[in-house]
Amino acid sequence: MTRETTRRRILQVTGGTLAVGATASAVSAQEDDEDDAIDDDYSPLDADGEIDESWPIEDRDAVTVEEEIGDVETGDDVVVPEEFLLDGSVIAGGSVVLEDDAEVDGAVDAGEHVRFEDDTEAEDVAAGGHVVLGPDAEVDGDVEAGGDVLVQEDAEVGGNVDADGDVVLEDDAEVDGDVTGQSVDVADSAEVDGDVNETG
Repeated sequence: MTRETTRRRILQVTGGTLAVGATASAVSAQEDDEDDAIDDDYSPLDADGEIDESWPIEDRDAVTVEEEIGDVETGDDVVVPEEFLLDGSVIAGGSVVLEDDAEVDGAVDAGEHVRFEDDTEAEDVAAGGHVVLGPDAEVDGDVEAGGDVLVQEDAEVGGNVDADGDVVLEDDAEVDGDVTGQSVDVADSAEVDGDVNETG
């Protein structure tokens, strides 16, 4: 079944803060509810190494940051595009994606999921859902998640990882603090400088 959706994004700079607003209309609200239920059941830990390119934001062009200075605050999703440097923090009610080589010189706080693609960087990360740190991604501070956390090959966390779900550290991943999750799977070549705490 096809779904027709019209989206319009409005970017406006107000007092040093970049506010991203969205209006959307859908043919069927029931289809939106069905899509949300599917997204809520997905965990990047179930992907066997290949996370869907469209997770967690399918239409990335519609929510892309275009201003380089100031905090980004929105109730919607946010994409920091490839090779982009944002001098500020991201606070989103939806999901946040940092595409390859993007950098946020501040914190990333998402009501839903957070995905850092290859060679991305930010200070702290907080998400109501899952967090994925792609290969060579770097978080200078802590990672907090209401779901699962996947720290992929050669990714680094300068502080603690605290997840309400499960935590997986792949080969050569590095965490300078403690790791806490329902279950914690640390690859042989991964490194945790603090304690590993399983709550499940």
